[in-house]
Amino acid sequence: MKHKSYLLIAFLFFFVACGDCIKDLFVKDKEFSLKTIPYTENELRIDGYYHKKYNDKYSNVLVFYANGVRFGGSGVTTTNEIEDELRDPDYTKKLSNRLTCWGPYEINNNVLRFEYYDIFGNFWRTCIAHCEILNDTTFIVEKITFSKTGKEVNVEREGSSSGMLGEFHFKQFSPKPDSTNTVVK
Repeated sequence: MKHKSYLLIAFLFFFVACGDCIKDLFVKDKEFSLKTIPYTENELRIDGYYHKKYNDKYSNVLVFYANGVRFGGSGVTTTNEIEDELRDPDYTKKLSNRLTCWGPYEINNNVLRFEYYDIFGNFWRTCIAHCEILNDTTFIVEKITFSKTGKEVNVEREGSSSGMLGEFHFKQFSPKPDSTNTVVK
């Protein structure tokens, strides 16, 4: 019994000491395929956030920055608390290293593409959302593809990205949270 206790303690020590090593075992895609390119055009407004109702109580939120970084996405937040969370400087600070919250984006000829991490089975993989820009305050996420293969994600079967599909609407908001993060290099 004593040996099992020592083994458990050793395993826990290893797990804590090598957390990044363990995490790397489950991150299949190590880098984004899109690069951060400063956004200086006017196809989309970036002086606020975009939101899409997930259901009666929750919304998906996306924030785009001039430095080519996107915040938010696959998680949902309570619709009536969106702006309170975005105003809280600790909110994005505590999420600065969360894979699912950050990624690069690009806009070309009224087509928005943004990349993000999502979990499939036991692995984190990068996906690209392909969006049609309807006007400078509205876009539709039409499909999701795996970044590395280009194969379309079957969101009905996979389920994890299904909340990302659909129409997002702009809401002006200031000041936006800081875009500093450890995920997008």
